[in-house]
Amino acid sequence: MGNGKTDPRVVKTRNNLKKALVRLMRHYKIENISVQKITETAAITRGTFYLHYKDKQDFINRAMSEILDDFFDDVMIDGNDYFKEVDGLPVQVFSLQKAFKYIENEAEVFDVLLNNQENDLFFQQLYERLSDRLKKFHEQLKSEFVDLEVPIALQIAFVVSAELGLIRHWLHDGMIYTPHYMTQSVSKMLQEFSSDGVSFTDFFIAEPDDLLL
Repeated sequence: MGNGKTDPRVVKTRNNLKKALVRLMRHYKIENISVQKITETAAITRGTFYLHYKDKQDFINRAMSEILDDFFDDVMIDGNDYFKEVDGLPVQVFSLQKAFKYIENEAEVFDVLLNNQENDLFFQQLYERLSDRLKKFHEQLKSEFVDLEVPIALQIAFVVSAELGLIRHWLHDGMIYTPHYMTQSVSKMLQEFSSDGVSFTDFFIAEPDDLLL
């Protein structure tokens, strides 16, 4: 049986194709980006492309999904220091510090994918992923949530829109503030919404710096 690891050459090819897609998305709408443009930019053959993907749409869907998978794998943490386990499972929370550091390291990718008004596919998928994580957070801690007498869907939309809007603004302004400063600033603003019970703002955690080294 195999060990489940992907051949490094395959990983390199797919990464080159994703980078090519991002570069092209800075200048073109997705519908105007052809397989030929992608392969020429990535310096690979069309034959190699079709060894990995069925067609352009399959490639775009998988590329966007992989970028999001990598992001959430890095920024989601077990909230054992903040919440008790529920049914033997840790409550997953969103590390602000990890998120801002990750986005800083992948600034070109996130700037293109979040701030290019002609291509909103990635933003919508990120919005949905983050919303789903918040729904799971609510499901686990539902009995402890403060009752705001506001539909849960509206609460999630408010929080997700604010968080992603702030990230977009940070990127658009050239990331003039450090990830640490952004983390502390967001944490201060979220504290203004704190209450005696659990709320969606508690999903976003500002970890101490020494835990991130």
